[in-house]
Amino acid sequence: MNKFFNGIKFFEDNVAQINLGGTATASSAADDAAEAFNGSRAFGWESYGEAEDAQTAYLERDFGTVLYGDTLIIANHNLRSFNLKINGEYFSQYSVQTQRGFSLVSFPYREDIRTLRIEAAATLEPGEEKRIGEVMLLRAAGQFEQPQELKNTLTREQGDLKLQNGKHFIFNCGRAWTFSIDVFSLSQADIELLQKLQKLGTPFYIWPCGGDESQFEYHFEPFRFCDFYKVSFSGNAKPNLKDNMYWSGLRDSIKLVEVE
Repeated sequence: MNKFFNGIKFFEDNVAQINLGGTATASSAADDAAEAFNGSRAFGWESYGEAEDAQTAYLERDFGTVLYGDTLIIANHNLRSFNLKINGEYFSQYSVQTQRGFSLVSFPYREDIRTLRIEAAATLEPGEEKRIGEVMLLRAAGQFEQPQELKNTLTREQGDLKLQNGKHFIFNCGRAWTFSIDVFSLSQADIELLQKLQKLGTPFYIWPCGGDESQFEYHFEPFRFCDFYKVSFSGNAKPNLKDNMYWSGLRDSIKLVEVE
């Protein structure tokens, strides 16, 4: 196996969404703080009157109960760097991967996360207000050890109104991804990961680049670093032995569809 390969990675469902309870606040524009926990990266929180790079702003989430996780996603942000507080104390035992305003923070598994605060001062472009599009708290489900074939379909939902002059008026309603994974694995760990995902019974997240965009010669959606999708299984799986030989590994075909 190519030593540079970093396979498709999966995460369990996001437990930070505001509709699950608790509150969100911020150092400014506090009424918009909840927008960073609404499940959509299109809208988020932006500070107000805190554009100076020497001025620290914060976004805080009180979950209202104790949660668990080992991964934090901070998406569509303009922060040059940030500090984390968990349960009111600065937290330093984490690693950060960041590219173009998308950060994945990995830390040791914790079962006692009640409050989470993100603090930042400097922005990517000096003198801008601090912005965070979405914050997600998840638990890593696992990562494929062996390369798997990922086939993608981008569906565009469109309304098509034919006008009296014969021309068309087309309006876009949205878009969504469908992923088909043709699995062939000789790795027991990969087989168990696939079975684990199938047994979750809840939506989960797929990260096609697996944290290493550089493994691809060309960078395009959905293989960029920032491409992170919430999906569920659709249809049936087809687990079989390859060529019906017991020593030949698992052959399977699964379909994942993007969900809200």
